[in-house]
Amino acid sequence: MQKRITLKTVAEAAGVSVSAVSMALRDHPRISETKREEIKALARKLGYIYNRQAASLRRGTNDNISICVNDLHNPVFLEFLTAIERELRQSDKLVLLCNAHEECEIQDSFIRRMLEQGSSGLLLSPVEGTCPDTLRTIVQNNFPTVFFTRRLEDEGFDHVVSDDALGVGLAVDELVRLGHRRIAWIGGGQQTSTAAGRCEGFAAALQKHDLPLTEAMVEKVRETNLEAGRAAMDRILRHAPEVTAVACFSDLLALGAASTCREAGRSVGQDISIIGHDDLEQSVYFDPGLSSVRVAKEQIGRDAARLLLNRIACPEAPPVHETVAPSLILRGTTGPCPLR
Repeated sequence: MQKRITLKTVAEAAGVSVSAVSMALRDHPRISETKREEIKALARKLGYIYNRQAASLRRGTNDNISICVNDLHNPVFLEFLTAIERELRQSDKLVLLCNAHEECEIQDSFIRRMLEQGSSGLLLSPVEGTCPDTLRTIVQNNFPTVFFTRRLEDEGFDHVVSDDALGVGLAVDELVRLGHRRIAWIGGGQQTSTAAGRCEGFAAALQKHDLPLTEAMVEKVRETNLEAGRAAMDRILRHAPEVTAVACFSDLLALGAASTCREAGRSVGQDISIIGHDDLEQSVYFDPGLSSVRVAKEQIGRDAARLLLNRIACPEAPPVHETVAPSLILRGTTGPCPLR
């Protein structure tokens, strides 16, 4: 096996010292521009790769940023992560990603290994049931951490989240404007800040408009996928047939609910209105297009990355809690309440 190309290899080939090669590759002004380019060209020809791990050990820091998300099966994370990666790349950071599959054990194991092997900071969308020991480990190691999409009760951490209650309120306000008074809810069965915020927003909006709410009109499902939406909508149609509109915790639940309505002979957007939450890219291509609460995913991802970089640079700064307002996007799944 061929030996690894090192600074010494490049130095011997160039006929200069190892320190001269090191300075040339770092564009140090002590080495002339002509000589720097000559050494860089030789290093490329030889196949030299900069050993960042060794450099990190010398400096006591590194350029790795760890990201742990609760469940990558949820397509909403694609837009969050795209914005985060773009922002961190501009600061020459390397992203390490973990999918926790909504399991505390996977999340906690990743955090321990991250602390053992070295990382500059952590962006965490915590799993349901994240335990105090996890937070204690982060605090005891004085490790820069920013929560995004979900927050925890510990106010000592930075976080960037969407205003979940406001988003559901916007959805209900629109349905009421369209004349709907029998509005059902699907979702929010998890013990998370997102689920709590959206459920509380729904209850507050109905109370604001003095609308009725029965147990049969609420489906608190734990899963947020298409099949859960289909099953929940089936139960609503059987036990609360008077419902003319449904607000959903997520777009996937809404799309599943719409599928059940079509199979039951209910025209979505005419016989019954449905609003999702998140505004996934694929929701535009549903027929009819899905009305949805648009979470500012790019802004949340970008701001979370910037907040972490600031936390790394200024570890003693007071915690920042940012709540980003969503907006309502209307498409074909909402319409006036049908006459009955």
